Amino acid sequence: MPSQLPPVLAALSARLSQIGFERTRRALAALALSVFISIYLLVSLNAPEGFGRVFVALSFCYGVAFFAVVAEWFWGRWFATGLAWSGVMIAIAGVVAIGWLPQLVIFGVLHLFVIVALMGEKMAARYDMQAAWRERYKMDDFGVARLQKTITRSAASLPSLIIWALAPKEEGMAFAVGGIAALALAALGMRGLVRLRSWGIVALAGAGVVVASFSDVTSFAFASAPDCACHAFSYVSSVGAALAVACLAAAVIPFAGAIVRHLRRPA
Repeated sequence: MPSQLPPVLAALSARLSQIGFERTRRALAALALSVFISIYLLVSLNAPEGFGRVFVALSFCYGVAFFAVVAEWFWGRWFATGLAWSGVMIAIAGVVAIGWLPQLVIFGVLHLFVIVALMGEKMAARYDMQAAWRERYKMDDFGVARLQKTITRSAASLPSLIIWALAPKEEGMAFAVGGIAALALAALGMRGLVRLRSWGIVALAGAGVVVASFSDVTSFAFASAPDCACHAFSYVSSVGAALAVACLAAAVIPFAGAIVRHLRRPA
């Protein structure tokens, strides 16, 4: 079962399916990802106090996407696309909150470029349609489509989760530990997903519960907008919890029915 896309994106995907140039598009997507790796590393060297670790973690996250795309791991396209969707959403939220800034526009356009470069059936054939892993895990089209959505949505939660978990907090040590725990559970969950382990879903659900417990998810609606670009990451940190919980919930909910049926199954 193919994943459902908005009509505009579905039409664009259909056209890209006929274009080809898979190696070229893969290289261009990897190039865009490498730009973010370099930028985040450079910014971490001169970041505001307490934010250096945030940018290092973001750089590492994009580094994983870069290697997954270049190596053509079956989940690489999904993971990179999830990060790219997160970047597009953050750029849109930033433009709405701060106003029109060339830096935010470029940030969003580069992420959108990654999405477009990795779209299409011919590109999917190089990644998720590989026969080897499908035969190994006995995956049908429905299972592949569901796994694609889960990995993409989980990856989309990571940037906001990293910023929320690692950014300086005024609430105390308990909240800092909670942020680290949520990030560790999300990373563990992603590891479980790409290895098709059921505990990956449980770990992602745990990450969502921890984030919701140690933050006010309603801050997404009530957080004050930053007055300048230098406060953008502080703004994302304040609303990142809600974004992370929403993406993690979207990743886990499709499996909720199966989990309930398994728990209710007679011993």
